[in-house]
Amino acid sequence: MIIDYNHLARLDLNLLVAFDALLTEQHVTRAASRLGIGQSAMSHNLGRLRKLFRDDLFVRSESGMQPTPRARALALHVRAALSEVQATLRPDGAFDPARAERRFRLGIRDDLEVAMVPPLLAYIARAAPGVSLDVQQLDPERLLESIDDDRLDLAVGVFHQGRTHHKRRVLCRSDGFLCLFPRAAHDPAERLTIAHYASLPHVRVSTRAECEAAIDAALAKRRYQRRILLDTPHAISVPFVLQQLRAMATLPRRTALVAAASLGLATANVPFPLNGYSIAMLWHASYDQDAAHRWLRDTAMRIAGELDAAPPATAATGAR
Repeated sequence: MIIDYNHLARLDLNLLVAFDALLTEQHVTRAASRLGIGQSAMSHNLGRLRKLFRDDLFVRSESGMQPTPRARALALHVRAALSEVQATLRPDGAFDPARAERRFRLGIRDDLEVAMVPPLLAYIARAAPGVSLDVQQLDPERLLESIDDDRLDLAVGVFHQGRTHHKRRVLCRSDGFLCLFPRAAHDPAERLTIAHYASLPHVRVSTRAECEAAIDAALAKRRYQRRILLDTPHAISVPFVLQQLRAMATLPRRTALVAAASLGLATANVPFPLNGYSIAMLWHASYDQDAAHRWLRDTAMRIAGELDAAPPATAATGAR
């Protein structure tokens, strides 16, 4: 994001603080008291805010100063901006998740999103109701640029890149792969052979290039070749595609189990060895000592540990 210095130089940050106080209290006198200023000063700030945003922002009613639609639209952005400023100026300050209001931008591959984001968000909803997530699809070619330009707080995936100003922490080891398919493609009670695996049309996830290349190499070593029916960058769509086709996909184990349990598909062990991999977190070093960011990373580690310890999802499966 390019900073418009001329525009921002005319903005008094205290006006945004006053806006947030008015939004919280919905009363000029109480908002003024919260900021430690007089009522006339707060009224003056409200006038400046109205001029800045070209909107009344707050209108009088029997129950107090009610925010206009424009004010409600601004509320989340102003609160997020103030939270970011506060965290930046007090990186070592205490972080109370139960009272904090923060929006984290999380970059994650969609197959990992299926397995990890629901339990992560459920925990956040209980422990930190003012915290929210903005989940973004990872673009491997622009990953470091997104982190450096502060478009991502944290990335989760399989990373080999990184510079001296990036921090990396292994989140967990992959728990292997499973084949995912409709029952019309294979009887899950029977062992899946490599010949049958190769004979079926396959759905391939193009964003997992290394994994897909490893599958093709393992097959070629055994003189087999699979036919690719569909290449897609979206792993999350694969189970829905398989509901309509007599085809197969090879997915991370927990993602496949979640899909099988949710959509009535079946799973089986991959009929040849596939090496696992490490799933890691990547972030900018400037956030390394940020208390809120540390909490998010520690929470992600907690969720990853719980997923590793949890029994497999209940699903009709031929995986043994």
